Amino acid sequence: MKSILFLLTLSFAISSFSQSDKDVVKNIYEKSLSDGKSYEWLDYLSNQIGGRLSGSTNAEKAVAYTKLELEKLGLTKVWLQPVMVPKWVRGEKEIAHIELGQGNIKKVNICALGGSIATHSNGLKSGIIEVKGIDELKSLDKDKVKGKIIFFN
Repeated sequence: MKSILFLLTLSFAISSFSQSDKDVVKNIYEKSLSDGKSYEWLDYLSNQIGGRLSGSTNAEKAVAYTKLELEKLGLTKVWLQPVMVPKWVRGEKEIAHIELGQGNIKKVNICALGGSIATHSNGLKSGIIEVKGIDELKSLDKDKVKGKIIFFN
């Protein structure tokens, strides 16, 4: 579907060009299909460099690789601009447990999303409401869930 949309967009753009412009754009398009390196570059970025989280070493490797590939193409000017990039660093692993009753504690695995704030050193204690999905959560009265931990199961 995306390639069809691209072709329609390209076709529309070409229709407003002069004949020589149309030939140039058509040649670029056909050359990119037959001699392009897009898949090779994508394969290298994905399978050799790997994940490229913002501010990570792999992100730096990907930028250096891309610059080198553009230089290999013989482009007139290839340069890097300095940018400020947020970098998330994982903090200490948190532990969690559920108090099932007096002296009855169950340890559970937890996972926090990047950029989330840490739990207070005193921990967090509240009632838990289990829901099966967002529709069930929406059906609950706001007063029933206020101040509670919502557990999506």
